[in-house]
Amino acid sequence: MDVTVAVYNISSLPRLMEFARVTYGFGVRRLAAVRVFGSAAQQIGDLFKLAFKVGGEVLVFNDLKDLNEALRPDLVVGLTKRGEGVEPLADLPDGRVVIVVSGSDLPITQRELPPGAKLAYAVEEDVGSVGQLAIALYRLRRRG
Repeated sequence: MDVTVAVYNISSLPRLMEFARVTYGFGVRRLAAVRVFGSAAQQIGDLFKLAFKVGGEVLVFNDLKDLNEALRPDLVVGLTKRGEGVEPLADLPDGRVVIVVSGSDLPITQRELPPGAKLAYAVEEDVGSVGQLAIALYRLRRRG
């Protein structure tokens, strides 16, 4: 399985770096920063520096449509909190998978995702985007 973690709508550099540490820490080598602004955009070089140190990759896109066109994933999963129309995260298929997490305090919605994407949660409790990502990657690593 070829997994890319995409952090969408992020303005805080410390928060972006936290997503990167979780992503790379669980063995995912590709992180995409999508719709980056504020201090995260101004100091994005710090993210590239971290990626270089750990042997990771960084991709930067203006929006999720650009990410979808460039990576051509087999599946896009928007990781969010539990709610209506949101299913528990199941086993992911072999192939190219993009896991999208919200970089802001607002959860990602189906409207923001590309057509055919699904919304899922890793844990029922509201642990925030970084927590959902960490638990999802931990579970995927244990299964794989």
